[in-house]
Amino acid sequence: MAYRIKAIELYLRETPPNRVSMSIGRMGSTGTRSTSPIAHVRMVVSDSEGNESFGCAADRLSVRWLDKRPGREKGLKLRELVRLIRDARDIYLASSQEFESPFGHWRACYPKIMKAGEDAKQEALMSSFAAALFERAMLDAVCRLAGEPIHTMIREDRLGFEPTAFHPETKGLKVTDYTTARPLTSFDIRHTVGNSDAITGDDLPAEQRVNDGLPETLEEHIREDGVRYFKVKLSGDRKRDLRRTARIWEVLPFDRGAHVTMDANEAYYDLAEFEAFVRDLEKQQLGLFQHLLWIEQPLPRALTLDPKTAPAIRRIAERKPLLIDEADGSLMSYKTAYKIGYHGASHKNCKGFFKSLLNRALVTHHNREGEPAFMSGEDLQNLPIVPLQQDFASLAILGIDHCERNGHHYNYGLSMLSEKDKASVARRNTDLYEKRDGEWFLKIRDGAVECASLQCDGYGVADEPDWASMEDLETWLDRCYPA
Repeated sequence: MAYRIKAIELYLRETPPNRVSMSIGRMGSTGTRSTSPIAHVRMVVSDSEGNESFGCAADRLSVRWLDKRPGREKGLKLRELVRLIRDARDIYLASSQEFESPFGHWRACYPKIMKAGEDAKQEALMSSFAAALFERAMLDAVCRLAGEPIHTMIREDRLGFEPTAFHPETKGLKVTDYTTARPLTSFDIRHTVGNSDAITGDDLPAEQRVNDGLPETLEEHIREDGVRYFKVKLSGDRKRDLRRTARIWEVLPFDRGAHVTMDANEAYYDLAEFEAFVRDLEKQQLGLFQHLLWIEQPLPRALTLDPKTAPAIRRIAERKPLLIDEADGSLMSYKTAYKIGYHGASHKNCKGFFKSLLNRALVTHHNREGEPAFMSGEDLQNLPIVPLQQDFASLAILGIDHCERNGHHYNYGLSMLSEKDKASVARRNTDLYEKRDGEWFLKIRDGAVECASLQCDGYGVADEPDWASMEDLETWLDRCYPA
């Protein structure tokens, strides 16, 4: 089967202000309830038999996470990111000749998008974010044309995926070796505890409460959602982090098998200071340390991939596995980090699905060689419908059964959606969402969600999004962030 891209449109869905503010790493809380604009792509693809289908993809424009370089205000970074998205669209449209392999077409477009970002002096994460939108929209359309969910298309090798094109050491692996035989349809929610999140009611005076009927403290989330997996944000201040983790330990439900990960979001600028934090954590909080699965992205992205850090990183990794996230800007980042001593790489759809699949093949290779390696499921405040559901569809293939999901509790359910989109949820996805007090929310039971409904034709989204309820992306940018 051959395919051709016929058209691409760009949209923006604005959201109501967050329920509460959040802070990660050294990025302090803005003190305001910010909005979470979500860029959407609509791609039209035809096949050689004369059929035609749309494909969609979407991600939150999280420029504070993508580009942490100092002295660059939010409006500038948003304009630069939208420019990269526009460049990526033009690259996909310019490559309008027929293609038989979606993976092959991605291979042709991806380096051009990354080069455009490099020429514009952008962070690699910004460029890969732009590339990932069009990759997923293309995959969604191709799967819809085939009348199959993406899990089936991957398992039956109908997308042309070939990891040896980048990682020769994976020769001999079949796609069935590093993907799930059946798609996962149940996921434990890993609840994010941001640096400014209230732990107990004592941290949240009555006058500061939102009082919207949803949990507002860590204790309340544990009690009402039954969550057992937690992701604790670190600030880079060793003494502060130790005090905060000690308080968090006091409320976590370890009697129900709680597990913890930690994420510094590049906050530890001094490697020796981070090593001291890990040593002190083990010495002072052994109980928590024993329940700690891994520590994510402790160092700035540039320092992470510095070979000179290898001796210290390997010492730390003997105590606890380390995972890269923000440092995972290129297709070779995980391979480089693994040689230094990091065992894990995060999956995020905003960094690219094929990239995660390549990393998954590498993990399988290392494990077969008796070498420790793993992948985690993180998110970038994934919000419904398209970003959240497509990320779950990816995790279903990668075999990652617990994942960070913070968008659902920093935002008020599906309040950002149109009535048409909510009607689609009511028709298609009542395993994943539930209606309460007139609004739809992620349905968490005993700390987990069920989402078999996402195994539909395409990439996790059954119905076409309500494009009429959105705004043209560049029109929105000119209106809200004029140059």
